[in-house]
Amino acid sequence: MIRRATVRLRTPEGTRLERVEASVLATDAAAVDMARRQAGIAPECFLRGEVVAP
Repeated sequence: MIRRATVRLRTPEGTRLERVEASVLATDAAAVDMARRQAGIAPECFLRGEVVAP
């Protein structure tokens, strides 16, 4: 099964929203990391992220 989520990513340049699809067993932290990679944000430029909508 697939879980779709909207993730808010914060970087020094600002905030952006990314939609991701993950397993229903994936944690929020995994969804944030998937969104960061999908957005092409390097780990050293990433401040924080949060799932804002399921």
